Amino acid sequence: MSKLLIVDDEKKQRDILEYILKKEGFDTFSAATAEEALRLFSNTDFDVLITDLKLPKMDGLELTKQILRLYPDTSVIIITGHGSIDSAVSAIKQGAFDYITKPLQREHIIALVKRAAERTLLLKERSFLSLKLKSKEHLQGLIGEHPAFKEVIKNIFKIAPFDATVLITGESGTGKELVAKGIHNVSPRREKPFVAINCAAIPESLIESELFGYYPGAFTGASVKKKGLLETADGGTVFLDEVGELPLNTQAKILRVLQEKEIIPLGAIKPIKIDIRIIAATNVILENKVKEGKFRADLYYRLNIFSLKLPSLRERSSDIPLLMNHFLDKYKYLAGGKTKFFTADAIKLFIDYPWYGNIRELEATVQKAILYSETESITKNDIQPFLANYSAETATSNQQIPGIENKPLEEIEKELIIKAMKDSDWKMSKACKILGITYRTLQYRLGKFGIKPPQNTPNS
Repeated sequence: MSKLLIVDDEKKQRDILEYILKKEGFDTFSAATAEEALRLFSNTDFDVLITDLKLPKMDGLELTKQILRLYPDTSVIIITGHGSIDSAVSAIKQGAFDYITKPLQREHIIALVKRAAERTLLLKERSFLSLKLKSKEHLQGLIGEHPAFKEVIKNIFKIAPFDATVLITGESGTGKELVAKGIHNVSPRREKPFVAINCAAIPESLIESELFGYYPGAFTGASVKKKGLLETADGGTVFLDEVGELPLNTQAKILRVLQEKEIIPLGAIKPIKIDIRIIAATNVILENKVKEGKFRADLYYRLNIFSLKLPSLRERSSDIPLLMNHFLDKYKYLAGGKTKFFTADAIKLFIDYPWYGNIRELEATVQKAILYSETESITKNDIQPFLANYSAETATSNQQIPGIENKPLEEIEKELIIKAMKDSDWKMSKACKILGITYRTLQYRLGKFGIKPPQNTPNS
């Protein structure tokens, strides 16, 4: 069923059109202003836009430009009076499908809308097939045939055409940034910037100036105007990784960006309009942070319009041989001209290993195996030292945590952190290296689990 959006500031006109087109089987929506229409488009995949040329504030011509820029497969029909036909013709030159003059004729509008809906269907099918043919390029690095992973790929294509926010969840190392890039690369914004921001990696004192930018004099040392990361992504996509680490006051400003589509740089008097799509990711349960008062509920609901949960590597172990060969080819330059391959015992070891660091850990292990193996064949014995080292540092082997397969993830995480803190003599900087996380993230985890060092223990 084709979806239509009717935009007209005259309620009677909207109601008549809705009544006529609903009877023809179309799924119809309406809006009184162009601004309201743009908001509806950000959450719904409309096939046809029917807009009056004369609207308050933003007119139908400008609305047509904006819609065709963001959603080029949409068929736009302009409604105009006889005195404004030149403007309607101008809209067609800019990509509108057709125009119709008042007073509207029932049979004419039905026939025109049907043709417009058929055109959009053909355009979307062509765009989808084109993207599918280019999927290897657009979804670079997303490797797997497991049903859970194929569902992720399917949802990337389902989510990408819309401008609504996306929340990607999953353990560290599962490929959340690659998925965010994939969504961007198959979206209408693919020709615009993709800006990835690790919220946990930016010190709290700098995060607002980095995100929103600043004007001269905004603070000591601010001598020139600097664009923030959000403004540099204008027209494109912003990926907020580890979004749960954002300070509460910054969360309020991100919420404003989502609601008002504008930013206020530090030291600025007026807001700046920006056009970005936000994709966020987290490896923690944000609902828990909301309950604890550490994450805004309103922001959580705004970010979670679409959600994608990435499976861990343990949940799709059948994909491990594919990933091994992918990384073997990617890092073949490390082999010094030799053609290397994994033996059967090496593949079995990879499949049996728990991979709590997920794809990131597997990739690093393949790199080391290529670099340090002395023959063309990479055996179990070549790999074992790297896995044993990793297990000793992070305590992620089944033997180190008895009954791990029956424990909740948060309990495993707590035990790993306690083990890392003990192994580092409760020195946080050393524990961060063992765990492969940032200082701020470790601070948060220690507070979350109530982990405290023994009395009189120095911390660093």
